[in-house]
Amino acid sequence: MGEKTLVEGLISDSIELVKKLDSTEAPLTLAVWYFYEDADEWRFLIAGPTFDELLPRNEALAYQKVSEAISSADLQSLSISFVKPVISTSPLPRAIKFLVRTPPDGVLQAYFSETTLNDIFIKEMIVLRSV
Repeated sequence: MGEKTLVEGLISDSIELVKKLDSTEAPLTLAVWYFYEDADEWRFLIAGPTFDELLPRNEALAYQKVSEAISSADLQSLSISFVKPVISTSPLPRAIKFLVRTPPDGVLQAYFSETTLNDIFIKEMIVLRSV
């Protein structure tokens, strides 16, 4: 898979993080592994109403919520350095929502490569949730 392989353990841990955040006051409407070609790295993009309220002014609190969820879920391979909370109304989340829809509590693994969507080039991504 792609420029740099995304380890299966990271995908499993990210699914567990989605479930953990769903069980708190921070349910997710978007969960996507996205490959940033310019940085040559994968990031786990997450969005939801809680993060929409916190970003961009209270970014530290948004990351704190994610960090606490990672710690309480005892995830082995996923660290906060992989996760990037985003605003659900920004261009990429809106484009992904146009491409893939899941139930509010659903999780899937939809892989996309070399795709252009709403004038956004997507080198690689794996959509886990898009509500």
